[in-house]
Amino acid sequence: MAFEIATWYDTWNSTGLANLVQKKVPLDYATRYNLAFGIFQQGANGYTVDMNGQYASQVLAQLKAQAPGALVYAGVGDTGLVATVQDNQQNKNRSTANIVAYLQQQGLNGISIDSEQFESMSSVPNLVTQLGPSFKAAGLGIAVSVPWPANGPVSLYGSDAVTAFNQYVDALELQDYSSAGTPADVPAWISAGVLPGLLMGGVATENGSVQTSLADTAAWTQYAMKKQLRGMFSWRLDNDHGENGTEEDVNPTFTGAQKIYDTVQGFTRLEATGK
Repeated sequence: MAFEIATWYDTWNSTGLANLVQKKVPLDYATRYNLAFGIFQQGANGYTVDMNGQYASQVLAQLKAQAPGALVYAGVGDTGLVATVQDNQQNKNRSTANIVAYLQQQGLNGISIDSEQFESMSSVPNLVTQLGPSFKAAGLGIAVSVPWPANGPVSLYGSDAVTAFNQYVDALELQDYSSAGTPADVPAWISAGVLPGLLMGGVATENGSVQTSLADTAAWTQYAMKKQLRGMFSWRLDNDHGENGTEEDVNPTFTGAQKIYDTVQGFTRLEATGK
């Protein structure tokens, strides 16, 4: 498959939405967008996903209208994750059916699970195992966004992680924004038995103490392509290299996203010419 470029877009900030409405955002730089963030919400008959950010529906509408060829995933965190797994275990996977129905109703293409609390992370392999068959039947994708990826899958998610991820997950987003980064993280996952084609390198493009340099952004993207990984992802397009310091979503320049895109295009051209 083609090298995937994924990024996140927030749903809580009116400035980020306004930039979309005014068509300031270069949506051709990515092939998949994760919406940050929704939750697993309890209802009358189990749990479902709820994209409850104030501007979620409007951001989704803009992405689908302006980038009709891109995938859009619901990004979810820890809230309700463990309870969803337990409800599925006790009620014949009914919450999975709810989640599939919600994503289809909203016109979403899948889910990206960004669990960062250790008491929830151990349930992620169970969750993807519960979701996997129904998601595949419905043509929906599953991504797991991985914090502290240098620790490897077993340390983070438990002994069942490698088997569950290889069988049911489409993408593993290695969100290491340190100076070590993708080249240091990937071997820990491959040596544990994770398929390289699931792995995505990761960079931070928003201003702050963990922002990845443009030089590292290019180098890690080249590494991902040479190692035939699934792709690269960034956190996050709406706040990418803003001109106003750490003011959220104010005057982003999208320099990080452009660096990934240009690096991929350049690498692809070199491969095509055999140089």
